[in-house]
Amino acid sequence: MELDNRNSQYYQEDEPIDITEILFTILSHRGVILASVITCTLIGITYNYYHNYTFKTNATLLVSKDQSDPSSFINNNEYQYLYDNKNAPIDHVAVFKSTIILNKVADDLDLNYRYYRKNLWKDNELIIKESLPFEIYFKQNISDNKCIISFKNKSVSIQINDKTFSFSINENEFENSIFAYKPKFLNYESQDTFIINKLEKSQVIKELKSNYYVQGIDKSKTNTYSLSYAGPNKKLNSIILNSIINEIIENNVREKKSVYKQATNFLDFRISNVKKQIDSLNSLISNFKISQGVYLPINQTNSALDNINEIEQKIFYNSLQHELSVKLLKEAEKQKSFQFLPNDIGIENENINTMVTQFNQVIIEKNNLFGEAPEKNPLVIQSQNQLNDLKSNILNSLNIYIDKLRMTSNRYNDYKRNSNSVVGVIPIREAKLGNLEKDLLRLNDLYSFLSQKNEEALINLSSLKSNIKLINEVDYVLESKNKKSQTLALILAAGLFLPVGFSYGVYYIRTYFVSVKYLKSILIDINYLGILKFNKGEISSKIKSLNNELLNRINHNMNSLLPKSNKGKTIMITSCIKNEGKTYTAFNLSTFLASTGKKVLLLGADLGNPDLSKLYNEKSKNIKGLTNIINDQNNNFKELFEEYKINNDHLDTLFVGTKRQNKNSVFDSQTFDDLISYLKEKYDYIIFDTAPVLYMVDSLKLLEKLDSVVHVFRRNYSSKKLVNELLEYKEKYELKNVGYIIVDDSKSDKFIDKYGYKYGYGYGYEYHVK
Repeated sequence: MELDNRNSQYYQEDEPIDITEILFTILSHRGVILASVITCTLIGITYNYYHNYTFKTNATLLVSKDQSDPSSFINNNEYQYLYDNKNAPIDHVAVFKSTIILNKVADDLDLNYRYYRKNLWKDNELIIKESLPFEIYFKQNISDNKCIISFKNKSVSIQINDKTFSFSINENEFENSIFAYKPKFLNYESQDTFIINKLEKSQVIKELKSNYYVQGIDKSKTNTYSLSYAGPNKKLNSIILNSIINEIIENNVREKKSVYKQATNFLDFRISNVKKQIDSLNSLISNFKISQGVYLPINQTNSALDNINEIEQKIFYNSLQHELSVKLLKEAEKQKSFQFLPNDIGIENENINTMVTQFNQVIIEKNNLFGEAPEKNPLVIQSQNQLNDLKSNILNSLNIYIDKLRMTSNRYNDYKRNSNSVVGVIPIREAKLGNLEKDLLRLNDLYSFLSQKNEEALINLSSLKSNIKLINEVDYVLESKNKKSQTLALILAAGLFLPVGFSYGVYYIRTYFVSVKYLKSILIDINYLGILKFNKGEISSKIKSLNNELLNRINHNMNSLLPKSNKGKTIMITSCIKNEGKTYTAFNLSTFLASTGKKVLLLGADLGNPDLSKLYNEKSKNIKGLTNIINDQNNNFKELFEEYKINNDHLDTLFVGTKRQNKNSVFDSQTFDDLISYLKEKYDYIIFDTAPVLYMVDSLKLLEKLDSVVHVFRRNYSSKKLVNELLEYKEKYELKNVGYIIVDDSKSDKFIDKYGYKYGYGYGYEYHVK
């Protein structure tokens, strides 16, 4: 368990990245990289040659700020300080690229149709409608969205809606129910073919937006904008950009006109309503004056106050006359002896004053003439009667006069009360009238203001101009958006980095497989014997010399493991799984040892999958060998061995054999043990090519019967997880004479061999082939 944990820990540790190894891994694929770069270069050159240029047409617009608000005429910007207009600037970029603008441009220029001149090798050339040598009008929709017009052999061929129409090139006009065709000039000699594609409106708008760019020149100021349009045709670019700019300006004017028209409509509506209100208020004021009797309130109030003063004076005078008359009446009533009555006391009644004067005069005459005459004197009686008559007349006149004064006083009091009531009501009515007149004045002022603004709006509408100006004409800057160099660079980069990335991927994948460096760091207690180069087919003398040197080193390291003995040494060559190179290693090691003059036997011990015979160009099924010897109970095993073995100078070979039915008992038999003892006496080395330890238990049975074990790993094939299997069976069987070999099947590389041998193959020592 401790071993498993230790090995698992070793396996999980991240190995440091070896930059040099990555570099040489990439250099090992330099042929692929070079081929990829050359191929991509040719592809890029071909692509650029047959791909059209793209041109970019520019213009600059200036948006004035002084006329940016078409409704400013209403308030003359008097309240602009209340608003921070900079916080919410108009998004001119969105307006300039709006679908409303581009829809109008598409309709005006009839961009639903695209015109091309067909090219044989290059992309079809986009042209403008005016460049066509003919005029064509479609009466019906093009069902397949394409029309092809060909000029060939003095004839015109038009293919549309799965139908083809042909006629002479000299025809002045050709018309049917689908289209009408008319040449712009006769005797058109070119053999060109033109293609007309019909696009959906949404597709046209999408294309316009993708090729049309708007950008603020100065981000701190949003009043200057750069407009550009990119496409393969310069003239079409200019036409489209000009149309866009014209539509932007016209749309700006339309929007302002719309604001002005809305303002004038609103003003007309308000003026009409205000006029109705003025007429209604005038009628109301007139009715109020008539019904309330209020015309000139101040004059009427002053007049009423003057009347009240005059009435009060008359009441005072009338009261005075009344008192004087009552006093005179009392004086006249108490007359017994006809004494003088008061005269000229202020009574303004001439008749009474005359009678009082006559009464006093009669008294005077009476006293003068008849002072001493007796009362019965006829003259005295006559005077007495005269005085009585005058007194009676005076009393009667005074009573009448007093009644008249009383009536006059009542009438004056009524006048006074009426005048007082008028004076008290007039201010209230005046206030009501004043409010009505104020409303009328306000409406009159509003009517005048609205009328004035309406006239101003009409004047502004008649002289309206756009506040968007073109300051750099279209085509002022005409640049070729030639992306061919960028395209070539990208293709070259792809041609370089794809194989480089592939090489790095190879290196990364290889990190999951064993290397000398990794094995040395894990298999600390197991001997590293060396590396063996794997080659298929014929090999060069250099590689053969290299392999001999490698095998010599393996032999030297392996001899240090083998016990000192005069008998032959038994060596087990095994691996964890198939195809790791154990049979190849066993054969080459046996061949090398035989070349040194040693007597060597190569014994096929892989009972499940014998591959040894393939190296001899023989079919193992027909060759008798080990299993035939062990399973034959009738004949002597020594004689059978001599019969079945294959002689080749110092190297003899014994294959697995054909009788493998009882293979589980082959290595457990006494015959096998006797055979091993016999072989040790006969040979210096007995090399066993055994089965993989993970697949066959046979190999594990041999571990304790042989002198040493050589475990084979294959570079860039054997997983790092397999290292645990070697450690496990070494510890389980307490093996001491164990070593390992790495088989390298990578191709030879002179550059790597010369400058980076130890990095390219990981041999762990410096070696140069000269």
